[in-house]
Parts: sequence; structure tokens; C-alpha cells
Amino acid sequence: MNPKQIGCVVLLVGILLFVQWGLSMSKGAKVIDDQTHAAQKEAETLNTQLAIETAILKDLQGQSKELLEFVQKWEPYFAVIEEQHAAETGISMKVREAGMLNLSQNYQQIPHKINNKENPSLPILVRASLVFDDDFSKLLNWIGMMEKIKPTMRIGRLALSKGSRGEDLRMEVVLEIPLRNKKK
Repeated sequence: MNPKQIGCVVLLVGILLFVQWGLSMSKGAKVIDDQTHAAQKEAETLNTQLAIETAILKDLQGQSKELLEFVQKWEPYFAVIEEQHAAETGISMKVREAGMLNLSQNYQQIPHKINNKENPSLPILVRASLVFDDDFSKLLNWIGMMEKIKPTMRIGRLALSKGSRGEDLRMEVVLEIPLRNKKK
């Protein structure tokens, strides 16, 4: 082979390599272009989905506005009591302040269930079993005061009978105070 033929072969091989490189670059550009279009379509779909979800959220917030306001009003009452000791001390202090004759008191901690289902926000109840023997009006005023200062408290059981003295009343009451979950 003479130098002209070798030059032509090298030129043809160079052109062939250049064409091959151009075709591979074209295929790569087409793949990137397809991926770009797919990403744009996915972005449009996600933006549409985001707009729908935002509209649903606004609708739910509008529907639950009254409930959220109600929860915000009650939140300080639940935030006050997180430990059994605080609940026990609070009740004992109110009995002392009222100057009532307390025959017995028993406190226990039990799981808080509503319709036999666990309550994750208020998982524990402090059950206070109290027995009083005092004036009828003093007892009723004390229960009213307790409901006012601890609106989350409920009366589980109440039994009234004749007291030891003429005008006195014996009251056996079970108060249930839910304890807030500190982690929530």
C-alpha cells in the first residue's frame, strides 16, 4: 500500500469513527430529551396533585375549624395534669381547703379506654376513691368547684347515704382524671 491509500484508509476510518461518535451522541441526546419530557410530565402531574391535595387540606381545615378551636380551648386543662402525683395532690389540697371530713381516700392509676379502645392522647386515668361525711351543701359545693377547676375530670360513681350526725351526708365518690401523654 502506498501512502495515498494508507491516508485514504485512515481518513475513512476517522470519518467512520466520527459518524459513529455522532450517532452515539445523537442517541444519548435523544435519551436525555425523552427523560426531560418524562420529568416535565411527572412534574406537571405532581403539581396538579399538589394543588388538589392543598384544596382538600383547606377544605378539611374549614370543616374542622370549630373542632380545632374547641381543642385549643381545652388544651390548657389537659396540659396541667401529666403525673399521678399532681392529680392526687390537687384533689387532696382542694379537700383541705374546703375543710371537709374525709374518711378515706384511695388513688390508683388505670388504663384509659373509651369503648374498650386505648386512648393514645390520654392513656392513663387516675381514679380517686373518696369517702366524706360532712354537710350536704359543703359536699355539693365541693363537687361543683372540682368540676369547675378540673373540667376534664369525671365522676365515675357517686353514692349518697345518711351521715353520722343529723344533718350530715355520707358521700362515696370516684373521680377519674385523665393524664395527658407527655410524649404527644
